[in-house]
Amino acid sequence: MSAEVHGGRAPTAISNETEVPSGLSAPSASASNGLFSSVMQGNPYFSAGFGLMIMGGALAYARTGLRWAASAAQRRLLVSLEIPSKDRAHPWFLHWMGAQAAAQALRRKAHHGHLPRESIGEFLGLTSPMAPADAPANDPLRAASGQMVAPVRIISRELAVDTQETENNASGSGMQPNGSERGPASFSLVPGPGTHWFRYRGVWMRLQRERNGKMVDLTTGAPWETVTLTTLAAYQHLFPQLLNEARQLALSSTLGKTIVFTSWGAEWRPFGHPRRVRELGSVVLPSDRKEEIVNDLTRFLGRSTWYAKRGIPYRRGYLLHGAPGSGKTSFITALAGHLGFNICLLNLAERGMTDDKLTHLLSNAPERSIMLLEDIDAAFLGRNTHAPERHADGYQPNVTFSGLLNALDGVASGESRIIFMTTNHLERLDPALIRPGRVDVICELGDAEDRQVHELLIRFYQTDLVEQRVHKVRLANGVDPAEFAQAPQPPDYDAPYYQRALLETTENLQALAQELATHVRSATARRRMALGLDERGHEPGTQPAVTRRAARGGVSMAELQGLFIRFPDDPRAAVEAFAAENELR
Repeated sequence: MSAEVHGGRAPTAISNETEVPSGLSAPSASASNGLFSSVMQGNPYFSAGFGLMIMGGALAYARTGLRWAASAAQRRLLVSLEIPSKDRAHPWFLHWMGAQAAAQALRRKAHHGHLPRESIGEFLGLTSPMAPADAPANDPLRAASGQMVAPVRIISRELAVDTQETENNASGSGMQPNGSERGPASFSLVPGPGTHWFRYRGVWMRLQRERNGKMVDLTTGAPWETVTLTTLAAYQHLFPQLLNEARQLALSSTLGKTIVFTSWGAEWRPFGHPRRVRELGSVVLPSDRKEEIVNDLTRFLGRSTWYAKRGIPYRRGYLLHGAPGSGKTSFITALAGHLGFNICLLNLAERGMTDDKLTHLLSNAPERSIMLLEDIDAAFLGRNTHAPERHADGYQPNVTFSGLLNALDGVASGESRIIFMTTNHLERLDPALIRPGRVDVICELGDAEDRQVHELLIRFYQTDLVEQRVHKVRLANGVDPAEFAQAPQPPDYDAPYYQRALLETTENLQALAQELATHVRSATARRRMALGLDERGHEPGTQPAVTRRAARGGVSMAELQGLFIRFPDDPRAAVEAFAAENELR
């Protein structure tokens, strides 16, 4: 039934629901919601655990998000450079760190135990510290080019020690039995394994040194190490600059020295410390053979383009043969120092050496180096045996004769290579080994000749005897001996007294050299006669040939050098001792 509208009001809808008494309950959604909320609100343990669960989940998601964001930012904003210990740049960078640590120790010592304060610009990376202009010549930050490297302060809490002990040989007395002349030791604290920070050219970099104790280099026994540098991607161009700077510092430590490399597995590694360069004039060879080899090698080094245009492999081989003590190895060492080259010492009988490894070593030698194969006759007895001889201990080398020939000038042989071979028995070498192309120059170094005796004796004694005469002249002219000992003055080479002392000393030494040469000829003749050799030191009836053995049986240059070392200040005593000792033979 419709309801009438009274007074303009809208009709009110009549509910069809039946009113439920207050004492009764009916199932409904509101009732279930009330039950769940009452349980959560009424149980404090359940409420607290659910809240912690929500909070833990939120933190876990936040941490994952932060990690992802940091990883994404690192991939986009940062760049890393890995330097494994197998790479050549690894020892360069370690030397750079050591030089920076040594320079930092020197600066701390100069400032009474404290480093100089950094400016605000240096701390913020806006400016870089400048190298001191008055640095000494032996400053650890002086590069091979002569320029100074800017100092870098490495922030580190994990240090390693680099100990260097030097001999105090300023007095020229050399090594002493009681160790009284032992020099001080220097300790440089370098960054050890761990994470370090430094600022290079105003840019912050992270340095990480990691060592894997389970992985070692089988050739050296050293643990495998990796250096990782990390910086902003916009500054990755600083990595090559840093490595080149480290290389220049490493080269400065070997400047004026000769490095001897030996094979460690399939790689070349420096053997010991760099050696002092031996003067080429200290090696006295017969006739003009030293000048011939030096001139030939100098021409070869300047003709790389000439070889390339004619399609000729750019390599050169030399063979020095002669009696033991004739100066073969000494000349090669002095020649390498004269040319600024290093020496790669190759042992064909080394354990683990194979044909493939030999070819790899000959093709991957360090730059500016001379390959040296000593006593090449002892490696193979001839081409008839494809396998080398077994040693006394049962070990048999794996390098074959054909493998050596292919490594010298085969298809896989390298170029830009200089090889020197030495032997005491030229007649034992197979003609295939010393043919042109493998050996280009064959030089014989025999026993001591008259000219060698003169030159060696004058070189040993002239300088010291002249200085002794000049010292006596100065003392005679009223120079205080104590003052002269404290501050010795260099001689005036144009002064009349020096020229007179030089002339008198040279005349006396030439007379002694002539006397010694006479004794050497007599001793050589007696020794060769006892061995059944002719006056040239060869078998009777042999003709000069490429494959004949060198002259032998006479007095070697090594014997004369040992004689002069026994009498370093008295040439007359040396000559008399040689004459007396050879009369008894």
